[in-house]
Amino acid sequence: MAFEAKVVDLDGLRVVLVKDDRQSVTVRALVGSGSREEDDAVAGVSHFLEHYVFKGTKKFPGIFDVMEVVETVGGAQNAYTSNSEIGFWVKTDKDKLDLAVRVIGQLVTEPLLPPAHFKKERGTILEELKRYEDMPDSKAFEALWSLHFGENNLGRPIIGTRESLARLKPADLRTYMGRWFVKSNVIVGVVGNFEEKELLDMIRREFAGLINGTKQLPAKFAYHRSQQKEKRLKLISQKTEQTQLVIGFNGLPIGHPSRWAMHLTNIILGGGVISRLFREVRVKKGWAYSIGSGTESFVDTGTFLISAGLVSDKIKEAVDLILAIVMGTTIKGKWRVTQKELDIAKGCYQGRVSLNFDRPEKVLGYALDDLMFEDKIYTPEELKEQAEKVTLDDINEVCKLIFKPENMSLVILGDYEKMPIEI
Repeated sequence: MAFEAKVVDLDGLRVVLVKDDRQSVTVRALVGSGSREEDDAVAGVSHFLEHYVFKGTKKFPGIFDVMEVVETVGGAQNAYTSNSEIGFWVKTDKDKLDLAVRVIGQLVTEPLLPPAHFKKERGTILEELKRYEDMPDSKAFEALWSLHFGENNLGRPIIGTRESLARLKPADLRTYMGRWFVKSNVIVGVVGNFEEKELLDMIRREFAGLINGTKQLPAKFAYHRSQQKEKRLKLISQKTEQTQLVIGFNGLPIGHPSRWAMHLTNIILGGGVISRLFREVRVKKGWAYSIGSGTESFVDTGTFLISAGLVSDKIKEAVDLILAIVMGTTIKGKWRVTQKELDIAKGCYQGRVSLNFDRPEKVLGYALDDLMFEDKIYTPEELKEQAEKVTLDDINEVCKLIFKPENMSLVILGDYEKMPIEI
């Protein structure tokens, strides 16, 4: 069955409900601001805040109280930060729905942000940063992101830098929260077996601080891409057994009319085992274990990414083949997308939509993002219909729009003293 999302407005606080007859409930809160709303001086503050709200709230004041109150009833909880959003969730037995709503409400509206534990949490986050730096694929991706988007709010690492984390103070967390945790920028979502009126009464009570608030949402950061006239290349010299490659092209923003053509192009190029890159580079040549592509879209820009872990002594041949496959989509010849490939990609897309909408927590996640950044929620039928409309001409046009040599950024991380290829 396909699950449906219902939207309820509680005096300006939007609530998304997904009914499912099961034993558990999940309560989520999505804040529509992330690291791109920071300036250099406080880079990493949103991610730090996402961690730190768990260190105590008005109703759960101890530094372990929030974690213990959920786990002692067998529940689970977590949070995340991205460029554009911060999310919190708690999953419990359906009979503990009131507890799940209360915990999420407390994290979003009444965290204590205790100064006494601040330095210790900074140490934890610095260890997280070191872990990412020890992971070659993560390090290569961060370098690509910075190279591609430049020195601005969107180009910085979400976690911040050692320098910015050293500068952060508890007051910076409160300032960020005061600006962006306002009801027009927060959506609450619930999936599971619940009685709607009772649930909405709980949300009104536990999120009263937001619902009764009068703060207006400030203007958000607007990304403006400077005109790129030539490709950008970066080598990270590091002793590794495998070479990490990440390539980025300018993608399409949320709401762009050609985004479905971009999604289908992604499936064709690197979106799974049926893709060209997987078959040609991994299976036929044996030059990679992991290889694929993906897209990420924001309200004002986007990116099309290709990543691979490659055999180090075949890096030149592998990169030549990858670029031939990708750039060949824009010209007539061997690598131009065919109608057969498009038909297969459409079938794959349709099936993935059906599978995702059979999972109620996925339905809730898509609904929260759709509502936050497009102010509407797409049904599976609408998504399938949009993909089915894509023609081969649409694919050709979107490939020409995205895969321009001058818009390419490329990072290689491996055991090299100089760039091992010429592009």
